[in-house]
Amino acid sequence: MADFLCTIPLLAGLFAACGAPPPLATGYVEGEYVAITPLATARIVEIPVHLGDRVEKGTVLAQVDEADAEIALAAAEAALGRAESELANLEEGSRAEELAVIEATAASARANALRTQKEAARQKRLVQERASSQSQYDAAQAAADMAAAAVTEAEARLAVARLPARKEQIEAARAAVREATASRDAARWTLDQRRLVAPAGGTVTDIVRHAGEIAGPSMPVLSFLPDGAIKLRLYVGEGDLSSIGIDTKLAVSCDGCPPLSAVVTHVADEAEFTPPVIYSRDARQKLVYRVEARPEGEAALKPGQIVEVRRAP
Repeated sequence: MADFLCTIPLLAGLFAACGAPPPLATGYVEGEYVAITPLATARIVEIPVHLGDRVEKGTVLAQVDEADAEIALAAAEAALGRAESELANLEEGSRAEELAVIEATAASARANALRTQKEAARQKRLVQERASSQSQYDAAQAAADMAAAAVTEAEARLAVARLPARKEQIEAARAAVREATASRDAARWTLDQRRLVAPAGGTVTDIVRHAGEIAGPSMPVLSFLPDGAIKLRLYVGEGDLSSIGIDTKLAVSCDGCPPLSAVVTHVADEAEFTPPVIYSRDARQKLVYRVEARPEGEAALKPGQIVEVRRAP
């Protein structure tokens, strides 16, 4: 009967039961802000954005001093160059200049061996002709033998110089090149991080520090709110908790807002007292459960707005 009476406009205003049903929960919009901080402590050089600026992903938000990072990169590149040169030297064998010296030494040894062999042969002939002593021949032959040994040694050194390094040495040099390359890449990445960029499209919500000040991992330069990084923080009474759960769809209303919807993403396991932000005389002693919901679509909501939700039809 009451439902029928509520359909009559004249009578609907006389019955409190004909009003809109009370909200399932009340809460507020919360922003998931990102603190823009450098990885290393450094002085801020420039902040090219302003409070409230809307920026796209990759936009430079701040630049911090990079002198030390540039020095580290230069040192890493020099170390890589040395490692690559050492590897090339081992893979190719001795350099052309070194080979030329060893080849000249070998040629000199061969020439000396030929001369001493001729002298030993001459002394042998003289001994046979009784024109020289046996001791002179023995000395000449000993000199020829030493010269021949010198030739063998020089040619062995030349052969070794023409060979590449041992496999183990080359593998160690290659590992050194890989290590130096990784160090160079790390130094380059560290330098790139001195330019702080927007992680996504969004809005600059606060500038915490300014050019000339020191920033670091725990000292942010500014606060940034990515697009869509908002959620509803709601508080549901114990009596209504059974009607809400993960993935429950909610109808959202707030002052000046178009009809919106949201989906529940979290329900707290423990109750708490009504927080001051939605405090009222009627709710001051009530225990409530915190519920989080994610707005659907491009909801035009601002952090801090008070919202009411009902189960979506």
